[in-house]
Amino acid sequence: MKILIVEDNMILKGMIEKWLQKAGYEVLTAIDEPGARSILKKHEISLVLGDVRLPEGNGISLLEWIMSCGMEIPFIVMTDYACISHSVRAIKLGAT
Repeated sequence: MKILIVEDNMILKGMIEKWLQKAGYEVLTAIDEPGARSILKKHEISLVLGDVRLPEGNGISLLEWIMSCGMEIPFIVMTDYACISHSVRAIKLGAT
């Protein structure tokens, strides 16, 4: 199972990556939306853990792009920025 982490906070990304690898998962990472899109085009990803706020793009537009491409990939939204409108939009798009 390949998991994609899309997170620009290097410390958090590293912690999640190590934890998932210890649990036996193959982990790929990106720090922005263009990088995540590139990985999603090249690899069969089973789960995306995506930050809402990224230096280039954002998790919500990444989720919209995934859905527009017909990819059925579970998407878990991660953020330290509490915004109700982003949360509602992500849930309507199928994120958890």
